[in-house]
Amino acid sequence: TALRDSVFVKLYSLGQKPGFDELLDRLRLEASSRFKDEKNSRYTGIFDIANSERLGQSEVQLINTMINGVGRLIDLEKRLERGEKINLADIR
Repeated sequence: TALRDSVFVKLYSLGQKPGFDELLDRLRLEASSRFKDEKNSRYTGIFDIANSERLGQSEVQLINTMINGVGRLIDLEKRLERGEKINLADIR
């Protein structure tokens, strides 16, 4: 099976933090960003998040990777919105 699952998520604060790409790697995810809106050419914080591994795992494992990883990203974004300080290098 080769399965690519993706979801659009707004991670306005998290997407700007140093270490965001490394965090995605640790979560076995990848992101295509939509950094600019069509009219204003400004950062939107919207990312197309997908599983980075596609072969060698079952569909259930791949979907669970997405569910767990994206849930973790949303949790971190909410913490940043509340004003919490987080160090992405400490997140596993």
